Amino acid sequence: MAAPERKRLFFALWPDPAVSDGLAAAARAAHARCGGRMMRRDGLHLTLVFVGEVAEPVVETLHRAASRVSADAFELSFDRYGCWRRKGIVWAGCAAAPPLDELVGQLARNLSESGLQLEEREFSAHLTLLRNARCADLPSFEAIDWPVAEFVLVESQRSASGSAYTIIGRWPLASP
Repeated sequence: MAAPERKRLFFALWPDPAVSDGLAAAARAAHARCGGRMMRRDGLHLTLVFVGEVAEPVVETLHRAASRVSADAFELSFDRYGCWRRKGIVWAGCAAAPPLDELVGQLARNLSESGLQLEEREFSAHLTLLRNARCADLPSFEAIDWPVAEFVLVESQRSASGSAYTIIGRWPLASP
């Protein structure tokens, strides 16, 4: 009997085209100073909770846990670069956003209560722009305002050319 198919999954915020355009422009500006490999515009996202590799039957559990999230829509404002030198990652960051922290907390609690083991890593709101980059002094950039109205469940498929992402679930946030 064959083992059940496994999927590499995570929950994320996925920007609309206008926000993606602004983030891609910030990535190009950082790339000009730092080199490295730019993330594809259509794959830019903010990971909320990384689930990891799970068997196909677990996907329904993830959908149920996400459906129990009760949070209002909110706005993020990305306006700064950061860099993790050891990993060669340049990222875009935003000011503290309690609604984002609440969304991540609710989602993680719901997943844990559903019996899923999650990485015990502190959440760090960032959006990866470059990989394999040299960290350099980077100026701040004009704020990119991101109205967050939903969160998504994403399947990641790795290949030699990078990861390809497919959104396999969407959950709207309530109008405040």
